[in-house]
Amino acid sequence: MRLILWFAFIYFISAQTLVEGNYVENFKGVNYILSSNFKTWQDAENDCIARGGHLTSVHSQEENNFLNTLINTRTTPSNTIWYGGHRNANRDFVWSDGTTFSWTAWNGGEPNGHFTENCLHRLSNGLWNDLRCGQTFQYICKLDKVATTTTTTTTTTTTAPSLPHIVNDTCQPHFLDASSTIWQRSTGFSIEPEASGVRCDRQIKTGWYRFKSPAGSIMPEQCPNINSCGTTLPIWLNGSHPTEVNVSTSVPVCVVYPGNCCAHKYNIDIKRCQDEVQGEDYFVYNLPATPGCPMSYCIGNETRCPDGERSPNGFSPGCTNEFPKLKGKPEVTVGSHGNRIRFTCDFEPEQIKNNAKYKVSWYTRTSDGNAELVKTETLHGNQTKSFLQNTDGQKFCLQKNFFCEVSSVFPDSEDISDTKRSDDFFAGIKISPTTIDLAENDAPKELKFETTVPITCEPLFPDCAVDLEVAQTQNNGVLSFCKISFKKGPAGQVKTMEVVAKRDFIDDGDKSMKIKFHIPLTLFVPDWKCHAEFPDVTVHTKDVTTANCYSNGDPHITTFDNRRFDHYRVGDYVYTKSGARLFEVHVRTFVCASVSCNCGVAAREGDDVMVVDMCRDNVPRARFASTVEPQPGTRINRSPDGKVFEFSFPSGASVRFEARRWFGNTYYANIVVKLPSDDYKNTSGLCGIWDSSSSNDLTSKEGQKFQGGGQAPLGFTESWKLTPGSSLFYHRGGPQKCLAERFKTYCFCSENAQNNQVINCTTNAIVDRPKYIVGNNQYQELNFPGAEHCGKRRRRRRDVETQKTLILPDDGEDAVYFYDPIQPNKTLPSFPTPNGITEVQAIFNCDKALRESESGKVCLELVPDLDIDGIIESCVEDTKILDDIEVATSSAVGVMKDACEEVTLRNITLWKTDDTTGQLQPPKAVAEILCPNECSGNGYCANATCVCDEGYLSADCSIHEDDPPVLVKVAFNGLCDIRQKDCVRTRVIGRNFINSESLACQTKALKFTTDHSIDEEFNGEATIQSSELLSFAELSCDLPDVPVDIVFSSTQKGIPVGGFDIRLSNNGENFSNESSQFVVYDSKCLQCNATTKDCQWKEDSCRVNNYCFGKGDAHPLDWCKVCSGENAFEPRYDNLAPVFRPTEPIKVFKDQEMSFVIPVFDPEQKRMKYELIEPPSPPLGMEISNGGVLTWTPKEENKTFTVWIKVTDICGNSSYSTYDFEVVNCPCQAFNGAECQRGDNGTISCVCLLDVPEKIVPLAKSVNKKHLQ
Repeated sequence: MRLILWFAFIYFISAQTLVEGNYVENFKGVNYILSSNFKTWQDAENDCIARGGHLTSVHSQEENNFLNTLINTRTTPSNTIWYGGHRNANRDFVWSDGTTFSWTAWNGGEPNGHFTENCLHRLSNGLWNDLRCGQTFQYICKLDKVATTTTTTTTTTTTAPSLPHIVNDTCQPHFLDASSTIWQRSTGFSIEPEASGVRCDRQIKTGWYRFKSPAGSIMPEQCPNINSCGTTLPIWLNGSHPTEVNVSTSVPVCVVYPGNCCAHKYNIDIKRCQDEVQGEDYFVYNLPATPGCPMSYCIGNETRCPDGERSPNGFSPGCTNEFPKLKGKPEVTVGSHGNRIRFTCDFEPEQIKNNAKYKVSWYTRTSDGNAELVKTETLHGNQTKSFLQNTDGQKFCLQKNFFCEVSSVFPDSEDISDTKRSDDFFAGIKISPTTIDLAENDAPKELKFETTVPITCEPLFPDCAVDLEVAQTQNNGVLSFCKISFKKGPAGQVKTMEVVAKRDFIDDGDKSMKIKFHIPLTLFVPDWKCHAEFPDVTVHTKDVTTANCYSNGDPHITTFDNRRFDHYRVGDYVYTKSGARLFEVHVRTFVCASVSCNCGVAAREGDDVMVVDMCRDNVPRARFASTVEPQPGTRINRSPDGKVFEFSFPSGASVRFEARRWFGNTYYANIVVKLPSDDYKNTSGLCGIWDSSSSNDLTSKEGQKFQGGGQAPLGFTESWKLTPGSSLFYHRGGPQKCLAERFKTYCFCSENAQNNQVINCTTNAIVDRPKYIVGNNQYQELNFPGAEHCGKRRRRRRDVETQKTLILPDDGEDAVYFYDPIQPNKTLPSFPTPNGITEVQAIFNCDKALRESESGKVCLELVPDLDIDGIIESCVEDTKILDDIEVATSSAVGVMKDACEEVTLRNITLWKTDDTTGQLQPPKAVAEILCPNECSGNGYCANATCVCDEGYLSADCSIHEDDPPVLVKVAFNGLCDIRQKDCVRTRVIGRNFINSESLACQTKALKFTTDHSIDEEFNGEATIQSSELLSFAELSCDLPDVPVDIVFSSTQKGIPVGGFDIRLSNNGENFSNESSQFVVYDSKCLQCNATTKDCQWKEDSCRVNNYCFGKGDAHPLDWCKVCSGENAFEPRYDNLAPVFRPTEPIKVFKDQEMSFVIPVFDPEQKRMKYELIEPPSPPLGMEISNGGVLTWTPKEENKTFTVWIKVTDICGNSSYSTYDFEVVNCPCQAFNGAECQRGDNGTISCVCLLDVPEKIVPLAKSVNKKHLQ
């Protein structure tokens, strides 16, 4: 029964290990089989042997590439594969087919499992790793000859070839087994009874075999134990090997069963052969497949040396522990020596022996992971450090992995050694990570650069540095800088660089770019003359949408998620606000017919606030409401016709304000807000919650959701209304500080054809908003008038006369006014209108105006699906309310043009390749129709520039040449308080202005009488001053000088009021008939009439030499007097007397000069007068200086003196204090006549006055105060 069970087990195993079909590829005449099975390394090797080969060996980069391609195309790329590498008895890796292990592709730090990881497998990245042999993976067999193949429709399969026969020469074996696991056929190798993956020769091909094993290469002639020879049922030679050469002998073999050394017997042929080259005999065996499994032929009878012992071949006989042993692995470290980088291979023997020898080999890794020998040296005895340094020519290059290998031997047994390898050490600049994923709304991510080696310099150039230049292949991201410098210093220097995705406001999909690094030739950092290439960093950027919110007409709002509603209320409202950052936009509306219209917008990002407001006098007035200089990238731009204003922010957000004529000289505004992806899912206000869903757009401030169309629910709109005084229109700047983080500078780092860096760094580099810029349609920047900003100051216009720029006037408090209009309460009109316009007529005219306008024809041809239905709907509603088809259709065409511009700029599929640059550009056809206001019907649009009909002028052809400029008035009632504003330029309101370099103002100085009224008879000299267009209704006039000076002078009489009479001209020659007066005054002592411009003294003021001082101000020549009003000064009553600080008695030394600073201060920080007073009389010779320093040389010792001191401030207030001075003996005199010197902390130091022998000097140490008691 026992025998039956064994045979059942044998045939069950045999049935489970049949050869299956697998992928076969041919490379240079050799077939490689990629098995689909998963096996242990030994089972995979056995299968390859059965197929007529071995697990594959690799001998070149070309062969490695072939194998990688085979694996990546025939398996899941993440699969790992067994190769034929394994450790031999000396712990070195060899190939199982016996070929030389000459080419490697180890992964970094591998191989590292010296005692437990003995087999080689390929990682998913194509590099090699050592691993425990018992794990199961797919594998590749490399055959000894080309196999025959059969092809099916799905895979190529192979049948195992028969082993090659050498005709008439059986001493040339069909197969030479010299694999790394051949030793496991030895009788000295046993397995556990329940072991898996046991050896079985059931599938070998019948043929002649030769075995070469370090455990013995012939079959044993003695019965082995069960579970030996790496199998359960070993097979041994039950006879003797032949003694004659080249004579084949049949000898029986036996299969060992439990309790039976020869349970099954059959014969095999054996032949004795001679290797004349090697001078040795060997045997070949004609072996059939075993009758079952697990059965295997035994070869050899030696055992593997136990751990801690070595022999020449790793097996008995001769195992010994008599060799120099090493503790752990060697360690590679780095430092500097003689101004050069030096690596150290440090190893530790278990015991220092004088006759020990250590062979140290230094290697670097090539780019494909192979080991490349750099240096070998032999150390002796107690030498346990090997050095590697670039001192005698170039020995190594940086930016590579280094490792060392140490073999330790005794001279009389150099074939017995302990070999250990260090971990890999990366030497260079480590960059991490190598892949970055960034969405366009992500915060910047960091690249880290760390030196793992010291930076050393040539002796004559101690300030050298290694400069790592940075370049990028695409512009979809920007970097914080384009060069990283590492100065002389130890390893471990760390630098970081930010990478941020560019906000491009284009739907152009996801992109990738490479960041490349390069060190230019550096002569002064010699070790960096040679280095491997730096790895690229790949940056993947994800395209994220942007959005716009529109408010047009009276007004119709389209939210970020494209929901439309009407807003007919007036006041200040939150248009949109971001919850992700400090950004918000407020709008101001006024009563317009029976509803409302936009008349102002204010926007804030960080601590920058900009306003355009025409609600007060129908003049669009752009200004910076913030009182700090705007961060770079924050701009106000004005269109050529002065009707469009754009706010731009560093984040990419923008606000557009377009003034449009309603009737006569009355205007309303269309407003557009564009947001970057940073604000997605973070907005609130009238523009809704931007989250790609319009269902929640009508969400109130309190979170209540409203529904409906047409006029928006009051519960929604009024929740976003701001109380008077709380909106951004009232912003006054506050303390001069930064309220939010300033935008950083980022760079686009590229390279030209000569590999030279091309660097462009700006604060708004993260924004790349496309624009149409053609013809003369250029916007002009309106610059900040100037103020303190985070420690910086921008120069005023007076300081930069040659600067060609438009600087806004300083409006001061005049720009802010109270606004709380009454809500419209008229009944909403209906069709037909009072002028008889029907709804059908309105629809027809609105549709016709859009489709037949020049811009409509172009836009609808380019974008047939442009959504104009909503624009028509708003146009019809405007016609009904305004009862004016022309105004409604003009506004609608403008809205359509804005929408067309936005769509064609955003949708990159509509872009065309420019013939000149070869770059993609937005369609020129749209650019050419972007003329302002459709040229007012008085011209045509060509290349985005209005070509006016004869007789018409200006950017939009709205002014007839016979219409001279009209001056209405100087803004803000023509008054400028020098205490509130700089008054170097003023706004002048009018009409019929033509934007050109010829704009000019004529100024004539005004003369004021002694009672501060204007002398009407005085006719001052006319001067021509430069002028700039601020808007279609306002100019900026520079003034020749500021006629009022507030800086007091005792010799130059002050002028508290002055001014100019101003006229305007479009050409610098013909000036307006009208003039207006601009009066500058000092509000400290004058108040002026806004109508007559006459001024009079204030009662609560004073004058000194005609300079103004307010009540409570100090007299400029006598600080102790203050202005009490009525031009009178009185004594200052809030002045405080000087304050003394108490001290302990002061110890002084006989015959040594004392210097003591009186501890007193004046609360008002004014100068003080010091006096010694009596009684009692001060000590003889004591004096006090004007600066409050007492000096005295005591002549008596062991005596205390009390001194009274009086200190008086400039206003006569005095304080008194006493100080005690105790004269004591100086203990330092005992040290060769040294002097005592008092320290600030109360200690006394001895100072030697004479040349004293060096051995005495240490005696003159500090003496504590207690030594003087």
